[in-house]
Amino acid sequence: MSQSQIYKYLYITAFAAALMLAAMLAVSLFNGGVTAQDFELVNDVDAYTREILATERPLRLILTFDNLFLVFYTAAFLFLAMAVKDERNGLIVYVGLGAVLLTTYLDLLENHDILTQLITALHGLPIALADIQERMVWSQLKFHSSYLGFFLLAFTLPKDTFLEKLLRWSLWLGYLPIGILVYTFPHPALGLLRYLLMLAGFLILGWNYYVRDTRS
Repeated sequence: MSQSQIYKYLYITAFAAALMLAAMLAVSLFNGGVTAQDFELVNDVDAYTREILATERPLRLILTFDNLFLVFYTAAFLFLAMAVKDERNGLIVYVGLGAVLLTTYLDLLENHDILTQLITALHGLPIALADIQERMVWSQLKFHSSYLGFFLLAFTLPKDTFLEKLLRWSLWLGYLPIGILVYTFPHPALGLLRYLLMLAGFLILGWNYYVRDTRS
């Protein structure tokens, strides 16, 4: 596969991932702010059940877009690893990509778990508190795995233009600390900011490699 092909596949999948994030954000905004993350946190079982039933349709849409996002997200990072790897940074690329792939697996598991909880509630069956607690643990691990992967891969990103430098520093000084604070000092504004940083990150990543492809 040529360098131009790698760049092209990278920016196409990065833009596709950003589009899926934008679609999920639109569904949330038009449905009272509901997100899949509402069901990644420990809650009273009765309240959890009422909320998941009340948000069935937008939640199904969000999970659909999220599953598509995960395909594009994973592909984008595979192409990124191919684009940046050289004889000096192999270990960082492999560990960073491994963390990203673990994030994908945990996120897919999460989506299917939430969908299973929804189906359970629709059938009038009880949702167990232990299942909700376990979901929160794995969801936190999912996000923190992504923080590790993005932090490491940022060291391998190009830094020739302003936007390339901005992407690197936003991963180090933005996405990482804000993402950790989402759980240690939770606030809705932090969760939204993390989401917007991710959306902006994929747009910038796609644009950076679109420019590199046009100049190669």
